[in-house]
Amino acid sequence: MNAISRVCTAAALTAFLGMGTGGIGTAFAEDAPTQVNTDQTQVNADQDGKAIPQAPDDAEVDDPKAPQGCPPDPAFSFSHVKGTFVKDKSKTVYGQSGITLKVEVAKGHTWTGTISYAAKLSESILVASAEETISGSISYAKTTTVTLGGTWKVPASQRDGWLALGSKGYSFDWERGSYNGGCKWIVSNHGSAKLPALSPYIAHS
Repeated sequence: MNAISRVCTAAALTAFLGMGTGGIGTAFAEDAPTQVNTDQTQVNADQDGKAIPQAPDDAEVDDPKAPQGCPPDPAFSFSHVKGTFVKDKSKTVYGQSGITLKVEVAKGHTWTGTISYAAKLSESILVASAEETISGSISYAKTTTVTLGGTWKVPASQRDGWLALGSKGYSFDWERGSYNGGCKWIVSNHGSAKLPALSPYIAHS
């Protein structure tokens, strides 16, 4: 080996040793193992090992059109419709930055959306109208068909956070009323609702 080859070989070896595990770890940060908590379950993963998704932000949805003409029969009118993540309050946990949150849900667990109203009414009538007007997948309740569970560590970038069972659904304001002989909308009841629509899953803030 001549002098030039020896110098190049020594320089390459020095550069490799200088990187150490830190240099390699930085280059392949995305492939680094997921952190593990004290009970040896993956942090930020559900039971099948996949990453727990962040819940979608509320999104504006085109408001349904009011009934055309002046139908005399009582009807519902919907407004301020938004796509949202509908959480199960009984399966929602909260924590501060650095805390690992955990949720476990058995197969067959059922939870409902929320409906507020000025006067008592049958939820099924409201849900049926919302299903017809807003989305055919809306329902009042959802039931898990498999066991769900996962853990998520609140990152340092967040002051606090939550982990919850839920479903993509809709929030909206509603009115129930009818038109009088002068074609004026007369409200007999009103309120708001937040109802699930798609399959249950676990998400974080």
